[in-house]
Amino acid sequence: MRFEVVEGVDEWIVRQKDCELGRFADQEKALHAVAERLRGADGTAPVSLSVRYQPPAR
Repeated sequence: MRFEVVEGVDEWIVRQKDCELGRFADQEKALHAVAERLRGADGTAPVSLSVRYQPPAR
C-alpha cells in the first residue's frame, strides 16, 4: 500500500496508486486521512508514504 500526499495550490491531495482519495485544506488533515486508512489496513502488507511539496515561489 503506497500513499502520496501532494501539496497543491491552497490544498493537499491524498493519492493511492495514482487514484485521488481526497483533497484537504491543510497538511495535517491530509495526513490524518492517511492515518485513518492505515488503521484499517492489513498489518502484514508493506506501507509507504511520500509527501511532495510545491517548489518555492521565485
